[in-house]
Amino acid sequence: MNLKEVEQALKQLASETEEAKKSQFFKEYLNIMSRFWDYSPYNQLLIYLQMPNAARVAGFHKWKQLGRSVIKGSRAIRILAPAKSRKIEDEKEETITYFRRVSVFDISQTEGKPLPDIDIEVKGETEGLMQKLLNFCQKQNLNVAFEDLREDLHGYAANGNITINSSKSNNTQINALLHEIAHALLHNTSELSKEQKEIQAEAVAFVTAKHFNMETKSFNYLALYNANQEKIMQNLKDVAGCAKTIINGTL
Repeated sequence: MNLKEVEQALKQLASETEEAKKSQFFKEYLNIMSRFWDYSPYNQLLIYLQMPNAARVAGFHKWKQLGRSVIKGSRAIRILAPAKSRKIEDEKEETITYFRRVSVFDISQTEGKPLPDIDIEVKGETEGLMQKLLNFCQKQNLNVAFEDLREDLHGYAANGNITINSSKSNNTQINALLHEIAHALLHNTSELSKEQKEIQAEAVAFVTAKHFNMETKSFNYLALYNANQEKIMQNLKDVAGCAKTIINGTL
């Protein structure tokens, strides 16, 4: 599996005429993104194309350090890792960064010592996560207010101000806040259509909420209408980058 195969998969996706197939791909990819949010979009795609159900990956030696062994006969997941080399030209030394293929394995392909639980689940009424998101907004110079809005409106964002419907549940308020944060971070100067902006924002909210094991709204439509492979990849990069910014900002 290499970048050419990723590009071929994106070409095939762009040529699909059945929207249900595109939507299924997008939702499955967003699930992978929520689990591997700190990986590059290309590596997220490489993992998705080789093992859509992957939950946690590491190299052969890393698993050994964690007290687990890769099961004999397991097929490696091939991703890209940065590497550096030094080049001397005209008596000047230059460091060149390039990417090489490395093999990783999912936890389902290993056996041995149980791993310690990583508790990222949002419990109770999710006040803890809400406060972290409010702190993140403050650092981003985004003002957040809670008001009693009409029933069908969960929130809105404009000019660095976000307003959330105070009559909704905490879970709904957090989903709405994630959606509006995405708008604020991605769309101030964007020339995307209103539909594209809404779907990008919903995708970011979906990924981030899934990362924290929160219940998410249904997500069964796709932001890739009439898109070629370059536009699809840019869409995925935008969503991945924004979700990563928010998740990092709540750590």
